Amino acid sequence: MGVHVSFRVPASLGSLLSGRWPLQILGLVLAAAAFGVRADMLIGPSGERLPGRFVEDKEGMVVFDSDFLGRLRVPSDRVRIERDAALPDTAAVPDSPPAVVSEPTASESESPPRVVRWSSDLAIKVGQDRGSLKTLEDTLDGTWHLSRQTDDGETSGTISYKYKSTDHVLKDDDWLGSIRYDKFLDDDHFVNARLLGVTELQSSGYDSTATLSMAYGWRFWDEQQKYVRIGPALGVLWLKRSGQTFDGAAVGFYARGVYPLWLGALVDEELQYLNAAAGSRYALSQLRLKRPINEHLYLAVDWLYSWTHVEIESGVRSEWRWVLGWTFDPQR
Repeated sequence: MGVHVSFRVPASLGSLLSGRWPLQILGLVLAAAAFGVRADMLIGPSGERLPGRFVEDKEGMVVFDSDFLGRLRVPSDRVRIERDAALPDTAAVPDSPPAVVSEPTASESESPPRVVRWSSDLAIKVGQDRGSLKTLEDTLDGTWHLSRQTDDGETSGTISYKYKSTDHVLKDDDWLGSIRYDKFLDDDHFVNARLLGVTELQSSGYDSTATLSMAYGWRFWDEQQKYVRIGPALGVLWLKRSGQTFDGAAVGFYARGVYPLWLGALVDEELQYLNAAAGSRYALSQLRLKRPINEHLYLAVDWLYSWTHVEIESGVRSEWRWVLGWTFDPQR
């Protein structure tokens, strides 16, 4: 994980002019070498060296201004900074015959690899209680979550199941599944697509909820652990309540925010609201308070709250659970 930047200075001016390097970059490199300029140095995991100016190291990200590539943001655990490093004195290199510059290979012409971060967590509760009235009760409550973050977007999926049986009578048999994708269009805008499905056991049978929506909105702050995304949404809402179906096209909004607290803790909130033409409305809020244990493990508390309104009834669902999660990097 990280941003790898590399460059080569050919042996002679003639070979440079026969290559594809921009003349302005060539001039900057030669001028810096001639005058013995000292600059900060960004050193990559494989020893790559990039001169420029160190700005800050904040919340796990190094901000570095490169004369050639502009402002860079790279994970601090993948690079190191050498302050006031002397640039190499290319003038001292003895003359050598002009070299033939070969065309860049496919691997050399590719852009630096994207930063990829994976995280997954599992919350599960299994119990068997008899209670004060000696009533046999079996419970199972579990949620699995997986997310993948890159420099240009984020994908996540969630599956939840809740089961409860009292005196061998089924009380809860609920499922929730969702897939969400945020695509970063630029530093200020994003699009979001989300598919959600829920089934809940009631005394009258199974109620179900399904949403398919797309949002376009704005990004505020541009940091890994502090941001807000918010914008209007269009979609379709399907609701089944007490054997009746309420569905139709819907409008609403989508919002997501992450903000750092104290001692490395984070609060992560996601909100979706849809209002259908048939008069049905649905809102889902998911709040997480997360605290890292070490480099790879974290502990969290999740709270899920949903609200539904149709012509015949309104209802809410509220539940919370402890979560143990882990992060991993498949590139390592």
